[in-house]
Amino acid sequence: MTRLLLTYVLLATCCMLAACDNDQPWQRGEIDGYAPIYSADPMLKQISFQSPRKTVNGGKLFTAGTNVLQEEADSGLHIISYQDPAHPVKTGFLRIPGFQVAAIEGDYLYANNYNDLIIISLKALSTNMTVGRLADVWKQPDYPVEAGAYFECVDHSKGVVVGWRRAKIKNPQCRRQQLIGDGPGDGENTRNNPGLVVSNGKLYLVNLDFVMMYSLVSPMQPVIAEARNVAGKLVDSIFLFRGNLAIIWYNGFLDLYDTARLDDAGYYNSASECEKYFSVGDTIAYAIPNRYNCNQGTYLTQYELRRDTNAIIRSGELEVGITGGLVQSGQYLYLASDIGLVTVNIAGPTPVKVGQLNDGRYQDIVVNGNLLFLHGREQVVCYSIATSPVSPTLISKLPY
Repeated sequence: MTRLLLTYVLLATCCMLAACDNDQPWQRGEIDGYAPIYSADPMLKQISFQSPRKTVNGGKLFTAGTNVLQEEADSGLHIISYQDPAHPVKTGFLRIPGFQVAAIEGDYLYANNYNDLIIISLKALSTNMTVGRLADVWKQPDYPVEAGAYFECVDHSKGVVVGWRRAKIKNPQCRRQQLIGDGPGDGENTRNNPGLVVSNGKLYLVNLDFVMMYSLVSPMQPVIAEARNVAGKLVDSIFLFRGNLAIIWYNGFLDLYDTARLDDAGYYNSASECEKYFSVGDTIAYAIPNRYNCNQGTYLTQYELRRDTNAIIRSGELEVGITGGLVQSGQYLYLASDIGLVTVNIAGPTPVKVGQLNDGRYQDIVVNGNLLFLHGREQVVCYSIATSPVSPTLISKLPY
C-alpha cells in the first residue's frame, strides 16, 4: 500500500512540475533520459588549477591577454599561452565542475559552477588561488530542458537540483511535456543558463525568475544592482545590441533593456530561437542557424533592426556552410564553418564572401587584435590578419 501511494505521489508531482503529457503513449523498459544532479555532493564545488591535460571534448574559445581559454565540456577550461603565437603551449587546466558559460573582463573570469557564479583572477592562477562565489545565482527547474524527455523524478531529500546528466532510466515515471516553442528539443543544453554578458563594469545574466545586473566595482565580489522580474519566460540568448542588453525569448520576441537600470528600451517581434544573432553597428545584425535548437542551416543572414519599426527585416543572405561562430574585425566577418575559415566583407549593403580557406572543419572562433583562433575537431588553429584581412596567414596549429 505504501509503495502504491509513493508511486501515485511521484506521478502527481511529475505532472504538476514537469507538465507530463498523457496524450502520447509512455515507453517502458530501459529508456534514454536524464537523471538529476544534486547539490549535496561537495566535489561539485571544488575549483582547482591543475596541470595541463589532453583536450577530450573541446568547445568554446575565450581570450584573455596573450592566453586562449578553451572549454572542456562540463568540466573546465584549458589555458593556452600564445605569448609566442607560432609556438602555443598549454600551461594548465582550470577545473570547474558543471562549467557551461563564461565571460571575461580585464583580468577576471566569470563563469558558472553549476548554479553558482564564480570569479577567478586570471593573473593569480595557482593551486591555492582565491575563488569568489555567489551561491545559487541560477536555478534549475525540476525537469530537464529538453522537451519530451524522460527523466528520473526529483527527490528533494537528496538536495537541490543543479543540473541534469544523460542516463538510462528504467520504467520512467516522469516525462517533460512536448510543446511548440517549449525550448531546446535536442538535449544539447541540459541546464537552464542562456549565458553571461560583461561590459563596462557590469555583469548581466538571466535565471528562471529575473534578469539580473551586478556591479563589478569589486571584481571578485559582484553586488546586485538591479533585477527585472521575468518569471514564466524561457530565454534563448542574451547579448549586447545598440548599447542595450538584448534578450531573445522562445516566444519569438527580442527585448531591449538599457544597461544602466534594466528599463525597457524597445522590442522586436520576429526574432527566432533557431538563430544566433551578432550585432554590427546601430541597426544591423547577422545571424547563423543555432544548431543546438533547430536543424542545421548553411546561411549567414543579414537583418535590419530599425528604430521606426518593431519588425526584424531580412536584408541579405549568403551561403557559408554550417557555422559555429563568427567574429568581426573592421569591415570583415570571419566565420568558423564546416567548409573552413570563411571571410565576408560587410562594407556594402549586403554581405559578400571574399575568402575561404578549406583547411578544416571549425566549430568556434575568437579574435584578439590581429590574431584569429579557431576551434577545430583535432586542434586549435591560429591565423594572422595583419598582412591581409582577406587572406589570413597560418601561424600555428596546437593538437589536442
